[in-house]
Amino acid sequence: MESAEIAVLGNGPVAQSLVLALGEYGVSCILVDTRPATAHAPDSSVERTVALALGSRRLLDGLGVRLGDPGAGAIGRVQISQAGVSPRVELSHRLLQAPEKRLGEVWPLPVLSAAIAQTLQERGTIAAQPWGPLQGFSWHPDHVQLRWPGRQVRARLVVLADGGHGHLGPLLGLQRRGWDHNRHALIARVRVASEPQGERCAYEHFLASGPLAFLPVEAPREFSLVWSLYPSQAAALLYANDFVFLQKLNAVRPQGLAAVTEVRNRGFYPLHFQQYLAAPETRVALLGNAAQTLHPLAGQGYNLGLRDSVTLAALLRETLERGEDPGGTGVLQDFQRIRRRDRLEIIAFTEGMNRLFGIDLTPLHLLRAAGLAALQWSPTVKTRLAARLAGLRLPVDSSIPDLDVENAAHARS
Repeated sequence: MESAEIAVLGNGPVAQSLVLALGEYGVSCILVDTRPATAHAPDSSVERTVALALGSRRLLDGLGVRLGDPGAGAIGRVQISQAGVSPRVELSHRLLQAPEKRLGEVWPLPVLSAAIAQTLQERGTIAAQPWGPLQGFSWHPDHVQLRWPGRQVRARLVVLADGGHGHLGPLLGLQRRGWDHNRHALIARVRVASEPQGERCAYEHFLASGPLAFLPVEAPREFSLVWSLYPSQAAALLYANDFVFLQKLNAVRPQGLAAVTEVRNRGFYPLHFQQYLAAPETRVALLGNAAQTLHPLAGQGYNLGLRDSVTLAALLRETLERGEDPGGTGVLQDFQRIRRRDRLEIIAFTEGMNRLFGIDLTPLHLLRAAGLAALQWSPTVKTRLAARLAGLRLPVDSSIPDLDVENAAHARS
């Protein structure tokens, strides 16, 4: 039987970010890739991107991850609008006075994952074990025991960071809550006829079926598309010819965006909200999508997971330095307390906006239009919203020890 202080289940960006953030204490970890050996590699022809908030970029820079200049993928401003009305809200990096002159940036998921994995490999502290899905789990007073075919691991803390794909919640007996949105996200790479000079813009446009997002990517005039549709609509457009697809998309595109002329890399996935909860006594910590699977609205999923990782790593470093139990109830209570408000605010924002703009009633349509107009003329509120979505203004109770002084200064401005 192998032993470790910490067993991390998952080998994606959130799990690897945790190991990087643990630093020298990574040697007391076991990192396990829980995907089945027969799992198919992600289809490279399907669009897969991550909207990385500015605060998250600063955290990754602090971990030594070398992503380079985002180039055309830098988000200089965000436009929020509603179909059928003229008021729209524009959030600019100028509201934050950030030296990077952007609110965030968009990266292909494989590029982000490779950069984090390379940094981890260069540190040489830990390599992922390809053991596949967890087969058994048992609690003991001072440890937990994990089982795979022909292998057992004894650990004082289990960190579940598998992106929610391993379906480990039921095996670990975790409490779950969630619901199906009855929508699918249709994703694609699109190209527009022209773009205004200057800063690139991300568009969040609300339709009756849900949000329609255009995220600027590394290639000029190209965007990553995330379109919330009813399942039947998504399936029809997934297989429609390019002419029909572009015709439907251009009919609902947001104001200010030129006509879409090309589409490729189409795919789709169901949208749902899911949250798992682990009692502090279980010696289990949940990170990222394993803790909460969010609607893609505003692209907050990985950003929330990275803050989970950095916060847990800071608490574990302090605990291990004191020679205390990393899976103790006190550590996990502190982690849940610190992360609670940040998680709840992002969940409330994404779910609330999706539901609010999804009610197709004329009185609400007019009220939403009035609300957008009021927000556009409220610089203070816009600054707070921009700082929150950029990951620079966090709830006081959810402060992250590894955020630098510059972040804190910008958050207070």
